[in-house]
Amino acid sequence: KEYKTVLIGYPIWWGNASHPVKSFVTQNDFTGKTVITFATAASSGMGESTRNLQKRAKGGEWKNGRRFYSYSSDKEIRDWLNEIGF
Repeated sequence: KEYKTVLIGYPIWWGNASHPVKSFVTQNDFTGKTVITFATAASSGMGESTRNLQKRAKGGEWKNGRRFYSYSSDKEIRDWLNEIGF
């Protein structure tokens, strides 16, 4: 309840979020929050994963974040966090 922005990270499985992440999203209320997704994958893009999670969720303003490769550098991740205000 105390957070205004929630980052949700997950591995991409053929353009979709993993099942545990889908369960987490279904079981929580994101009303009044900004939700930013990010993912890790070797080859798949974000696909429709953010939109599919949003459909399962209760509320929230959902935004596509970014997909990172396994070889993404710490600097690349920090730069992205700075871009989104963290």
